[in-house]
Amino acid sequence: MSHSHSSPAAPPPRDARPARPAYEPSWPPETFIVPLLAGAIGSALENALARLPAGARVLDVGCGRQPFRAVITARGLRYHALDAVQNPEGTVDFIATLDGQLPDALLAQGPYDFLLCTEVLEHVADWPAAFRNLARLAAPGADVLVTCPHFYPLHEVPYDFWRPTPFALRHHATANGFTVEQLEQLGDNWAVLGTFLAEAWAYPRTRRITDRALAWLIRGALRYTFRQVARGWPQRRVELKGLHYLANLAVLRRQTN
Repeated sequence: MSHSHSSPAAPPPRDARPARPAYEPSWPPETFIVPLLAGAIGSALENALARLPAGARVLDVGCGRQPFRAVITARGLRYHALDAVQNPEGTVDFIATLDGQLPDALLAQGPYDFLLCTEVLEHVADWPAAFRNLARLAAPGADVLVTCPHFYPLHEVPYDFWRPTPFALRHHATANGFTVEQLEQLGDNWAVLGTFLAEAWAYPRTRRITDRALAWLIRGALRYTFRQVARGWPQRRVELKGLHYLANLAVLRRQTN
């Protein structure tokens, strides 16, 4: 008996992925994580850039529409941009995936004195290759600022591969010649709950009036609770404990030997 096997559907082109021009929420599930990341990245970036002399080379890995470019260039630093696709503004200098073969022109400009890699690694399939490439791109003593979500809905499908833990980040960093200078878990359990509520929706399983009425009540409860959590009302009165959090932030330093 012969068997036929169908090949999986080819993924859409990478240029179908959305890009963020600024760190501002663009849909309800971003209500908590995006402002949280904006503040944490801004603080960590300020500290990292303060270590760099004028003219130092900065590589924005997975730059998208480059929301942090102005902050970097305002300090007199040399900004370089890498991404898997060109952005609408046409300002990506090097087109390549982080876990693929790096262009010779990119390597010729390096190694870089600071790397920024925010909300990228969850979209990179081959983490060992990605961290090897980060090590190739970073000069000895250079910092790499990394963020990636831990609790967040699927997005940029099908290029959404991981929700790493701090232990995964530390493992891959130390295995590739980095020391972990900073490692934070961002977002409390209220932020996790709010993110879930923003994306969840209730549907009746049948056309029975009881099922439709229950779905309507649950939808109302979800929307109401989300609005209250977004306003911060229950957080001021109740502490919600658990092992969940929204996002990882790490500062990795390339070892000098």
